[in-house]
Amino acid sequence: MITFITIITAIGTIFCLYVAFKPKTAEQKEYERKLKESLEDEYIIDPETGAKITLEEAESGHWISHDNEFRTVPEKDLEKLLSDDEKQIEVAINYLRESKDYRRTELTEEQLDLFDETEVLAKYDDWSYSHPFSFENGLLILPAPEIHGTTYYEEDYKESHLMFWKKISTIQGHYYLREKSSVEKVFDRFRNDDDLTLLDYESFTFQKSFDILKINKLLAHFENEKGLELEIKDDNLFVKTKKLGSIEDIKRIENILKNVG
Repeated sequence: MITFITIITAIGTIFCLYVAFKPKTAEQKEYERKLKESLEDEYIIDPETGAKITLEEAESGHWISHDNEFRTVPEKDLEKLLSDDEKQIEVAINYLRESKDYRRTELTEEQLDLFDETEVLAKYDDWSYSHPFSFENGLLILPAPEIHGTTYYEEDYKESHLMFWKKISTIQGHYYLREKSSVEKVFDRFRNDDDLTLLDYESFTFQKSFDILKINKLLAHFENEKGLELEIKDDNLFVKTKKLGSIEDIKRIENILKNVG
């Protein structure tokens, strides 16, 4: 009996020594390399995925590695996507991930509440969002508005748009603007009662500002721009597209916002 226990003990000891001193595999060496690299950066690298994450994300245990701001979808993989719409939105997201002007972030409860209170999003049956990014004095999200069909013949609608939110000097008022319908354009030839003067946009006043001149000067940057919805509430400017997000829309809106303060 003693001999059997001794043999088992010896085998266990040999196995432990083997595990402790066995040569490292290529995968283990790569794992350790990534860990070492992460110590030299302000970010931590997830050794399993290669994604860079902040210390706060690592401590919380909540991050989406495949959705990391540093990881893009290679062009060869874009061709594997099922539709042109999927390719279009991934190209737009890749642009945001690669740009030095945008940084992947997470919305606070206060920020999410402010988006939720906008007239731009409140008119939909529901909405969700993805890919929040911060930029100088602002945030960008991809909201997915939902319109629920009320009959058998009406399909539900859901699509990822673009929505920018930028802090501006306060106007002490609240306005929402959308493109005019054909009927509104005709009526406005006879009677135009809008407070604001952005051509081809209908404005709705929720709280009148005493600085209309300042607002119209801001809106002049959006002259001749199509397919947008605008909302100005005190020191907040919201700009949303009305269709699937694209890299072209990101670039044109960011160029406008660079001149808006």
